[in-house]
Amino acid sequence: MENQSTVNKWVVLIILFLNVMFGFGGMNVIAPLSSEIDADIGITLAQIGATVAFFTLASPVFSPIGGVLTDRYGARWVLFFAGLVLAVAGSARFFVTGPNQLIALMFIAGLGFACVGPVIPKALSTVFPAAEFGKANGIVFSAFWVGSTLAFSLSTKVLSPFFGGWRETTVAIGVCSAVSAVAWLFVFRDATETEETAAKEQGDNGAEQGSGLATFLRILKIKDILRLSFFYSLCIAALFSILSLLPRVLEDRGLEQPGMLAALLTGAMVAFNILGGMLSDRFGRVPVLVVSALVFGLTMPALLTFSGPLLMLSLLIAGAAAGPIIPVSTAIPVEMPSIGPALAGTALGVLFMIGNLGGFFGPIIAGWVIDTTASPWPAFLLIMAMAWAAPLLLRGVKTR
Repeated sequence: MENQSTVNKWVVLIILFLNVMFGFGGMNVIAPLSSEIDADIGITLAQIGATVAFFTLASPVFSPIGGVLTDRYGARWVLFFAGLVLAVAGSARFFVTGPNQLIALMFIAGLGFACVGPVIPKALSTVFPAAEFGKANGIVFSAFWVGSTLAFSLSTKVLSPFFGGWRETTVAIGVCSAVSAVAWLFVFRDATETEETAAKEQGDNGAEQGSGLATFLRILKIKDILRLSFFYSLCIAALFSILSLLPRVLEDRGLEQPGMLAALLTGAMVAFNILGGMLSDRFGRVPVLVVSALVFGLTMPALLTFSGPLLMLSLLIAGAAAGPIIPVSTAIPVEMPSIGPALAGTALGVLFMIGNLGGFFGPIIAGWVIDTTASPWPAFLLIMAMAWAAPLLLRGVKTR
């Protein structure tokens, strides 16, 4: 379904990309600025970790609600208000006097950002045709990693010195979130009721809006979305475990510049967020996800065995395999015959609720395994097992 005849679809994509980049980047500036924050208000590494954990924890709590709101009131207004929450909570960090206030504001920002995920595929499906939808979805989801990369690389050397400190930096990013949210309000229009009806008939899903709770419960009864959600949860558990553990594991192996090596993986992810979406447009969503999960799992022993060029190649392959998982998984609910665009927001809320629980618990379990066994091998083999088990859940999942 295509909409937005008066506004170029790529303008919509760029504004949506900026909303995601500033929202997620605003969370990631805290870790690199932790020394400066510690000198100002006193904060431990555990409390720095809590800022990230509480931002992430908001997603399982609020993503289903954000999804229902997106279906009921439209992606336009939901993303606008989510951007305002991110802007206000982000800028309010200027006034904190202790770590607990900072953690609370990060949770509030996380509540706003939890609404962003369900908006992305639903909004893009109204402006891009099916043949370009996977590519567009991949571009916007790459904003997560672009925002993270910019936050880690620019916060201490560029942003804080330029704006005058960590507090001023958070305000500047908050202002950027507000501006991108207002821009979204001007460039995007939700599908009309006629277009939604046409989409339902074309998808043959017969979806109808009921109460928020009734819609949510109806989605929970659809086996295909549950299979996809648990696939996504296992993959996110594996991926987030690697992202959190890899630099330390490489450092313990005695390798130089472990952070730069780990960046090879995330850099490849950015590229294959986009390329994976394009491949799924051509070859199908489920086949791309199956290959991605299997190849990602296959690289785990290589990350502990190789060094030098072979390790770098393994990291690039791992990142390339992981790249399509998030954008392709989130494209599927929009195209499911039993869901379609009309209920995609609620379905994506369920996907993020279940999936991000894996992202929360996966790194904790993998880290505990390493601490208990004093070796990374059992944890990495567990990660490989999760990645290889995940495709079994996609059997029988129907997409477009």
